Amino acid sequence: MYFFKKNISNCLYIFFIFLTLNFIEFSTKEVLAKTFVVSKIEVEEKYNLNFNKPKVIDRGFKKAFEDISQMILERKDLYKIKNTPINDIKKLIENFSILDEKFINQKYKSIMEVEFNRIKLIKFLDSKNITISLPKKIDVLLIPVLVDLEKDNLNYLSENIFVKNWQNIEKNYFQITYVMPNEDVEDYLSIKENLQNIENYDFKKILKKYNSENFVIMIIFKRKNNFKFYSKINFDDNFEILSKNFNNKNINNQIDLNSMILNIKNEYEDNWKSINKMNPTTSVPIRLSVESNNIEKSLKLENALDNLDFVNSYNIEKFDSKMIIYKVYYSSSPKRFLKDILSYGINVNISSTNWKIE
Repeated sequence: MYFFKKNISNCLYIFFIFLTLNFIEFSTKEVLAKTFVVSKIEVEEKYNLNFNKPKVIDRGFKKAFEDISQMILERKDLYKIKNTPINDIKKLIENFSILDEKFINQKYKSIMEVEFNRIKLIKFLDSKNITISLPKKIDVLLIPVLVDLEKDNLNYLSENIFVKNWQNIEKNYFQITYVMPNEDVEDYLSIKENLQNIENYDFKKILKKYNSENFVIMIIFKRKNNFKFYSKINFDDNFEILSKNFNNKNINNQIDLNSMILNIKNEYEDNWKSINKMNPTTSVPIRLSVESNNIEKSLKLENALDNLDFVNSYNIEKFDSKMIIYKVYYSSSPKRFLKDILSYGINVNISSTNWKIE
């Protein structure tokens, strides 16, 4: 009888070890095995005897590479990869598809979608000493104020020519979606009363109405054909003031107007990209503990870790009958980690060294 009980104990022990090893194996993941997808790549070519479809597809690859570069890199780094050969670009592509193609008026038109291998792209850019910013969409409240200094006049929303043309300037690489405030007489009067000191006006009363954590207060000073954009930017609790001047621009000239809007939108995009920069080689290790008997909580955590952009990899550092300790390599600040993982409905208690999933 003793021999029988001992065998059962040994079998249970072996089974537990086997289960643990398998749990660890399947819970150790390199999360960067994702792709960057670029959609709506439009390519057009004359359809004649010299038509060469592979060359047209190569042009689509180049456009996709330009778009993904502008999506994940600040403009100051774009020149470093401007002349990347098509063969090097192809090595970074995981997959592509032609979503639509037409032959109209002796022209070939196609719309492509290209997937770039995330790990290969990061390694390629790292070889050029470039740190990428992870693409992440964001909704931003834009409060636009145009002040004509010669006339001492306020143009707000519908009276603001920049607002009328703002949404017309769109690029495939933009990550920011702008939300305009409502036409409100009270807001207008509040701004007008503070026009003489508008740069120091805090706009709290207006911001409170929209309960938006992410906002841009864009104050444009106009004097003849010179424009100064004074912007108060708050993205993900990162506050910054941006000042940008444009001289000799005719506001009634559509090309001049569009160029100013595109330029300032790119400035805001760069600001957002600077917040989202990642560096896999300097990941911050974060340890998270979960009760061993709570499988549902463990699976929920692993699902979140699989989908969080700044998680490079994670593994199970310790496993016993009470606790599972996850070690997470994160390419941003711990503060951001807590905010991002909360979006998956996961609360973290940070009162101890090993943070606990509640």
